[in-house]
Amino acid sequence: MCAKLIKYRPERLKGLLVCESVIKPLEKHLYNTGLERREEAALLAGYIVGKSMGLVTTVILPYTESSSGGCAFPMDITARCFDTIGRSGQLILAQVHTHPGRAWHSNTDDEWAFTDSPGLLSIVVPCFCRYDLRKTFANSIAVYERLTNGDWHCLAEPEIKRRILFVPNSQIIL
Repeated sequence: MCAKLIKYRPERLKGLLVCESVIKPLEKHLYNTGLERREEAALLAGYIVGKSMGLVTTVILPYTESSSGGCAFPMDITARCFDTIGRSGQLILAQVHTHPGRAWHSNTDDEWAFTDSPGLLSIVVPCFCRYDLRKTFANSIAVYERLTNGDWHCLAEPEIKRRILFVPNSQIIL
């Protein structure tokens, strides 16, 4: 894929292409924290390709304050993440976090997202990420999209499958 990169986030991502190299460290991080029965979060960063396709090339595993009932990014960590990502020319395209049981967006998830930018995807992984993340994507995760009015829109399963795709790194040419 050869395409033009743009440096702003569109109000709605047409899709999210996730490089395979991002999945393993993300899955390991979420799974290991889940073994301690704590929720955990991570950020997916990358570029906008074309007009509205997100290309995830980087997983950010920042320190979080976490427990069995939630996790949060401390303010200093949030500032460092924005600074590091900004200097790299990338954008935060999605946040990922685990829940102990089923995947859904709680009121806390709605109010305390990493960023309030429209177009941000919030991916909730069930059961502390005890199962293969690629297989979980097929039927158990929940994905929410931040709208321009600040609300969250829950994506239906067919839309998740259509909009979030895993791609081998060898297919990415920038």
